[in-house]
Amino acid sequence: MGVTIYEPPSRSPEEPRRERAVERSGALLIRNDPQLQALVAEASAVLHTSMAAVSIVYRDWQYLIAAEGMPTGPYSRRASLCGHAILATDTDEDVFCIPDAWRDPRFADNPMLAGTQLLRFYAGAPLVDDDGLTLGMLCVIDSTPRDPLRPAERRRLSELARLAVKRLEQLRPA
Repeated sequence: MGVTIYEPPSRSPEEPRRERAVERSGALLIRNDPQLQALVAEASAVLHTSMAAVSIVYRDWQYLIAAEGMPTGPYSRRASLCGHAILATDTDEDVFCIPDAWRDPRFADNPMLAGTQLLRFYAGAPLVDDDGLTLGMLCVIDSTPRDPLRPAERRRLSELARLAVKRLEQLRPA
């Protein structure tokens, strides 16, 4: 049996620019917005998952500013699947999908998965601002492994992520 060591998400060379975009967006100040809550509830319902969230990735943390099936608040970026996802998506059409996190070697020994049955399936669509920078992800999560998302499901998750970005823009401080 081989030894596996979890590699936390790396940082893009564009990270300082992306972090400034998160600061400008005002997203870290948002809590309990009913429209964002409705979007995550819809994502969870449409994709038949037990959890969904709007996750903003900033510095060493991911902030769940709206969530269904899990608490909002800060979580360590080190164990974050969204931290990996923001590096893997280049456009707002991309969806990062992990059908079974336990079987994916990138997430072997991830502390978020250790001893829990809560996280097996993950899919996230990027929250891309007007400058093409990814602020975070609209993600859906389930406790059971699943097949990869079908094209129509990927499109719907991307559409919901674009609606979340529009709502973030409406809430941005003047």
